[in-house]
Amino acid sequence: MKIGLVSDTHVLTSLVRLPDRLLERLEGVGAILHAGDLVAASVLEELREIAPTTAVAGNMDPPEVATTLPERIVLRLAGRSIGLKHGHQPRALQDRYIGLDYDAPEMDLFYRAMAAQLPDAEIIVFGHFHAPIIREWNDRLFVNPGSIAPTHGRSTFAILELGQDIEVQIVDLTDGS
Repeated sequence: MKIGLVSDTHVLTSLVRLPDRLLERLEGVGAILHAGDLVAASVLEELREIAPTTAVAGNMDPPEVATTLPERIVLRLAGRSIGLKHGHQPRALQDRYIGLDYDAPEMDLFYRAMAAQLPDAEIIVFGHFHAPIIREWNDRLFVNPGSIAPTHGRSTFAILELGQDIEVQIVDLTDGS
């Protein structure tokens, strides 16, 4: 099963609408997971025209969007358990690692918190940092597809393929790949 992973679309605050290149590249996926910061509810409508879409609330989603979405969810797709959460944490915890590289030792605080919040997930999909990563941590696969809104000069999403193996590819919409 092929799954599109998107996050941090920030439609109406950073983008007028979802990029056509994203929508084209998502054609043919069996499901779409959005890891929060949609900002506009219309994002879900557009994505649901392509494939069944599940989303969680992000820290920048306005009340009219956030109150309609769960904070976190664990789904079972193609025999795998996938946890979905935006990734923001209480300020006292987040202040200890925010702005650091994913390889910084302090990031273990983040990985531990997410694993505790999604204890049944073997794959954890998150956003919030606007930077893509695919990382194994304590027998779990963490995937941040990056940000559709090009806040750091890049617009990325990911394709997760679940079969006998798990394959993840980050797709950069800014470089034409």
